[in-house]
Amino acid sequence: STRIPLLVLSRPSSMTETALNGADRGEDETEQVEVAEGTEDLPELLELIDAAEEAKEDAAELASVIRNIGRRVRETPGDRDLLSDFDGVSQICQALSEPPHDWKGEAMLAFCKVMPDVCRQSLVNRGSLRDSGFLVAVVELLGSALKQGDEAVATAACSAICALCTASDGNKQAAAMLFEDLPDEEKPGEATNTEGGGYAQTKLPEASEAEPKRGALFLLLDAQDRWDSAVLRTEAVAALRSLIVDDDSRKAEVTPAAVENREVALTPELFPKMKEAAQRALATKTEGPLQVRVTEQGLLLLREISRGQERIQDLAKPSSKLLPKVLAALEADDARLARAGLSVLRAFAFCEDVRDEMSLSMETQKYVRTIRKHLATPVVCEQGFGLIANLVLRNLSMASFLNDGDHQIVELANMVLNQHPDRADVAKSAIQLLWSVSRQNEKALAEVRELELFPLLRHIAGEHKEEKKWHGAVDVTMQFLREFREDQGLQKKPVYNAYY
Repeated sequence: STRIPLLVLSRPSSMTETALNGADRGEDETEQVEVAEGTEDLPELLELIDAAEEAKEDAAELASVIRNIGRRVRETPGDRDLLSDFDGVSQICQALSEPPHDWKGEAMLAFCKVMPDVCRQSLVNRGSLRDSGFLVAVVELLGSALKQGDEAVATAACSAICALCTASDGNKQAAAMLFEDLPDEEKPGEATNTEGGGYAQTKLPEASEAEPKRGALFLLLDAQDRWDSAVLRTEAVAALRSLIVDDDSRKAEVTPAAVENREVALTPELFPKMKEAAQRALATKTEGPLQVRVTEQGLLLLREISRGQERIQDLAKPSSKLLPKVLAALEADDARLARAGLSVLRAFAFCEDVRDEMSLSMETQKYVRTIRKHLATPVVCEQGFGLIANLVLRNLSMASFLNDGDHQIVELANMVLNQHPDRADVAKSAIQLLWSVSRQNEKALAEVRELELFPLLRHIAGEHKEEKKWHGAVDVTMQFLREFREDQGLQKKPVYNAYY
């Protein structure tokens, strides 16, 4: 199917999603469940679904039931999809759409607040909430909160948009509202699936038609600009990022809505506002976990808009005051900030002028220190080795100092490979860097042999050669082994035709 954007899209960047996204998907990570206090007496989820149906005309009672649903799915996350399987989502949305609620009020606010618990790792719930009209209603609620100056409602709406649009490309499209649906009789083809990845046919409105609605992308920018609140800014920036990051693992045949949203966000009209949103988030001063989260979301938004030579130069220049914030994140004790900072630098490395400065020995020592500090965190190791590997590929002279006393990259790679034997992404980044350094530095190659890394690499290639997620890591490993004739026992046997 073909879709035409309402705004003229800029030329796509040459940067790959793999290089930028790294391990920042979250949906594939094991869910950490914290049991809320006082949940022992909570009814089961199916009982709460029935209670919501009974309380649909009482705003206060329905809000109380919804809050209990949030607590229940947080305590028993395995039951989360039952909300859709037993029509809980559709019943609640139907109730909220009718008087006395009309998609606003206490019950609507409570439902927005439980979205992170309801949507986490649940493609089914996200799709059901969109099909039931809740997603569009939340976007309209945010617009109404902006007009009325209601910060609490705006904060809840931002949180809900972020939860609904994470890893759901169909929801990203519906929330951004950059496209108009064709009437059914004008649709030339069939729509794709509706569970989080569906795409409707679209058209460009005629000049005589009314201006298109301002979707979530514009409203979120307005929200973070209007209120100087750390909580709201955190939720707004997180929601902005959820609209433009291509994190839906289900790949459609058409361009992902996240990519189109991002291209709109990078237009000359919106890019300065996106940059300002990242700057404000990184400049926000608060305390405790909120400080970590607002800084992390600011860094991750910055990573997503760091595309194209000119934009990266603009973001990295001294007057933007962003690069010092990124480098400061590398020194943080929290691994989330370190990972986010490394991912931004990895995006900056696509700009040649910025990359030259990042390739200096005094800078690479910072990356190595960050990896050593967070050695137990696989995403930090993957981003750190990926960054250094990308720099070496474009500046081979770096290999001359990467294994000196200040770096000891071969020893560090050995530690990382043994620390995270089950992580294909970590192995690929570490082995790619080992290969690049060994080709240019004889001392590094000698240390690879001394530490008996080649037998370890042969084990990795042999054990994981049939696993799909290890394909990239095994391919890099085999090239490394072949170049130094260390692929004994891994060569493919010759295949002869019937003549021989």
